[in-house]
Amino acid sequence: MPAVVVMQQAALPAWVYLLGLLLTLAVGRNALVERVPLYRSASEVAQKLAECLPQNASLLEAGCGDGRLALQLARLRPDVHIQALENAWGSWLLAQLRWYCSGRPSQVRMRCHSFWQEDWSGYDAVYAFLSPAPMPRVWSKFMAEGKPGCVLISNTFAIPDTQPDERLPLLARSKKNY
Repeated sequence: MPAVVVMQQAALPAWVYLLGLLLTLAVGRNALVERVPLYRSASEVAQKLAECLPQNASLLEAGCGDGRLALQLARLRPDVHIQALENAWGSWLLAQLRWYCSGRPSQVRMRCHSFWQEDWSGYDAVYAFLSPAPMPRVWSKFMAEGKPGCVLISNTFAIPDTQPDERLPLLARSKKNY
C-alpha cells in the first residue's frame, strides 16, 4: 500500500506504468503462461554439474533465465557444449548480455526458444530448474525424446511417481537437493 501512495504522489505519466507492465511481462512471462517463475541456480549447482557431466557432454538447459548457470558451467568445464534456452525475451536478452560480457564463449549457445519445441534427442543431459507444475510434462518429453544414456537433472522439483536415481545435497543450511 505505501508503494501505491508514493506512486500516486509522484504523478508519473501513464506510459511509465505501461513500460513497467511490459518489462514485467518480458521477464516474468513464464510465471504467467507456464507457471514457472524465474529461478536462478546457485553457484554450487554449476560446481555439482561440472563434477557429474561426462567429458565433451552436450547439455540442454531448459529455461536458462539470465544465463548465469550456463556461463558458470562453461568456465568450469570448457569441454561441455551447452544449449541454453529461454522463451521469456527479457530474460533471454539478459542472458545474451551476460554471454557477450563473458567473452562470447563458443561452447555456449543462448537461444530465445521454448524447450518444449526443442528436440531433446541430441543431448547427453537435460537440466531443469522450473517448478512442480511442468514436471510431469518434462518427464514425458524426456522419456519420449531422451537418447539412451541421457540423464534428466531436476533442481529441487521432483517428478511425481518417479524415484530419482540419485540426490545430491546442496547448501546444507537450505536443505535443498538437486
